[in-house]
Amino acid sequence: MADRDYKAFIVEGEAREPLIIDNISKVFFAHGNFKIITLPAGQNIYMLWKKLKEDDFDTDIIEVLREEHKELEEQLAGLSRDDFSEVYLFFDYDGHQNNLAEDDDENVLDQMLISFDNETENGKLYISYPMVEALRDFESGVCGKKDNCFVMLEDLGNYKFLSAEHSIYPQFNTYSFEIWKDVIEVFSMRLSCLVNQAGTISYDQYVEKINPLEILKLEEKEIRKNRVFVLSAFPEFLLDYFGVKLWKTCVKHTTNFLEKQNCKNE
Repeated sequence: MADRDYKAFIVEGEAREPLIIDNISKVFFAHGNFKIITLPAGQNIYMLWKKLKEDDFDTDIIEVLREEHKELEEQLAGLSRDDFSEVYLFFDYDGHQNNLAEDDDENVLDQMLISFDNETENGKLYISYPMVEALRDFESGVCGKKDNCFVMLEDLGNYKFLSAEHSIYPQFNTYSFEIWKDVIEVFSMRLSCLVNQAGTISYDQYVEKINPLEILKLEEKEIRKNRVFVLSAFPEFLLDYFGVKLWKTCVKHTTNFLEKQNCKNE
């Protein structure tokens, strides 16, 4: 067992997600008495879940990662699950169909979110819609501009380009606390739109109504309209971690300006 506390952030990609986690570590956890370790799972968070499920979750997630991804052996040297007080996983919605086997239940994402619902046990899973680049796809103080809140399913392949084109802050590693405040406020506005509420939801409403599984259910309604509602997983994680204090620091608007933007979620 190691002498210090660790937190594991399991991500799919090896490029952008580690940059984001590194930035979050510097901006939000610089004075924490623990170490954050980012563990790329190589586009296989689904396979990680499937392996744990096959073992009836008797095998811990760190050991499965060590076994399945030999390139992580150096990062995990000398560490066991007991050394990690918290485990978080980040998954892209748009890529999940490529990772899921054809014979899998269509509700497999629901199952994954139910299995990964506690950071101190199997881990807690957050999903970005449609993908990690949703983090940079925002305008300060504005819920969205009509169609910019959505990505049509046929356009998912171009979303990395589209998000960069929309973004004022395309470089994740340069995000300051002030930029993160904007990110989190826009996240609260978009959630309000997603639940079809004219005013920005309150923190109490967020705690009572919003969680990764509920967001998935709301997104599935949009999928039936052949589109994905753009929503990043990272502000969701930060709000869950830091709670009402961060909410009050970031969320200042009480309206989404839906009528002004002419972009009601219909």
